[in-house]
Amino acid sequence: MLLSEAIERLVIATQADGLSPNTTDGYRRKLKPLLDFLGDVPVEEITTDDLRRYVAYLRGRTTLYPCHPHHKERKGTLSLATINGHVRAFKRLFNFLEAEGVIESAPSQKIKTPRPPRHEPKSADLRDAEAMLNAISGDTPQDRRDRAIILFLIDTGCRVGGLCRLKVSDIDLEKGEALVTEKGEKARIVFFRPETAEALRAWLKVRPNDQGDWLFVSLGNKARGALSVGAVEQVLRRRAQKAGVKGRVNPHAWRHAFARRYICKGGDLATLSDLMGHASLEITKASYAIFTKEELREKHQRYSPVTELKVVRSSRDDGTE
Repeated sequence: MLLSEAIERLVIATQADGLSPNTTDGYRRKLKPLLDFLGDVPVEEITTDDLRRYVAYLRGRTTLYPCHPHHKERKGTLSLATINGHVRAFKRLFNFLEAEGVIESAPSQKIKTPRPPRHEPKSADLRDAEAMLNAISGDTPQDRRDRAIILFLIDTGCRVGGLCRLKVSDIDLEKGEALVTEKGEKARIVFFRPETAEALRAWLKVRPNDQGDWLFVSLGNKARGALSVGAVEQVLRRRAQKAGVKGRVNPHAWRHAFARRYICKGGDLATLSDLMGHASLEITKASYAIFTKEELREKHQRYSPVTELKVVRSSRDDGTE
């Protein structure tokens, strides 16, 4: 089987598994440089040394798409995070081919995945959320909708795609839960507090009934139907500007904020992984179990075993024995 055929077979398999178009297209995009580097050779002939040469090639590149209009030439080499993504993609390909019986063993087994430096997640500031919500002082349908959107994102930690695909029938205001569908056709339950339920209830009272069953819909004269991801981003930017907020307010920043606050308040990673809809605990750990020095200091002060010691302190403070 030629490498180009193998890549397409992986893409079709991920589509059949119900993964999102972003994921399936990502495999095709990230494996194209490998195809360009090795040529359209039979996959049975690709060796570990070939893949090592490819990784070395990646480490010396500044861009992998010099002719693509959205990928301009950059200073320096590719980031470790970018290289990591390409290595993970070809590892996925060869593991898939081995599982399918196309090759006897994956030549990528001995290739190490570069570990990018761990940076603090790009989280939104909850004080900015308060400012944005407090700046929504009116009671118009747009005000009610935008207030519900902001609270739902912060309260559930869901992905913006899941929010956009919500239908009225997907939410249960009494139980405080919603069924969101994210990343292809993956559905999961998220939970929300009474404050968010109240905002959703207020929105539903004025929500137009002529735009299908979508929960969050456009209120403009031109656009109809469910809000798009871009429309939600525009809502957040507009509300941030009105509130004088300068920090991060994109939808994913609120997802980060949810996870960060959960961890910092003592929540466990296993439960958070389920709440975030992650495929594995390792994803949650790598993405969010990263702390600033002050956060580590605060956790140390709170959880050090010394706080539980019952020690009788001497009343002598003159240094004598």
